[in-house]
Amino acid sequence: MSTGFRIRLYPDARIASTLRRWIGCQELIYTAKVQEDRYYRRFKRQSPALVGEPIPVDQQYARFISEELTPWLRAVPSVVLRNGAVKFAQAYQRFFKGLAGRPQPKNKHGRRSVWLTSELFRFLPARADADGVINEWHLVLGTKKFPVGTVRLKANRPFTAPASIHVSIEAGRWHVSFCNEARAAAQSGFMCRGRSACAFP
Repeated sequence: MSTGFRIRLYPDARIASTLRRWIGCQELIYTAKVQEDRYYRRFKRQSPALVGEPIPVDQQYARFISEELTPWLRAVPSVVLRNGAVKFAQAYQRFFKGLAGRPQPKNKHGRRSVWLTSELFRFLPARADADGVINEWHLVLGTKKFPVGTVRLKANRPFTAPASIHVSIEAGRWHVSFCNEARAAAQSGFMCRGRSACAFP
């Protein structure tokens, strides 16, 4: 059974600034894909010769990187940008299945987040109690080429290492969220106590 986790983060100003940049760049790619889709659909309506031709829904993003218009996109890991395009494709699949509306441009108000896959983060044990149970963890963000930093965190339930996480900010509060197999965590033999951090192999 999948279980959702949402854990409070307290990044310092430098890490928070980098995460905000990653959020903005990923949102830019997602919104660019939405606008591209709108362009294709409008162009198709105006061109009878294109009737029956499918509108491309892909995960490509390189065409949105320009030295003249968007040079700052090269200052973030390519995985951050790729994930923005993947999020768009996933949203479109939900639309095709009737589970949601057509993807819309990202709103820069309210909750904002960046989706990070395993290339961009690691969980490392930080501290254990007298019984050897780990009760704090370090979330290490970034890559060798694009290092970000480490944020200490705690949680109140055990979990196994997730394949991806969402780091979000809303009203000045940072959180990390992910889904996890609760049964796998329980069977792993690792334990958490009280407000200790989540443990995983």
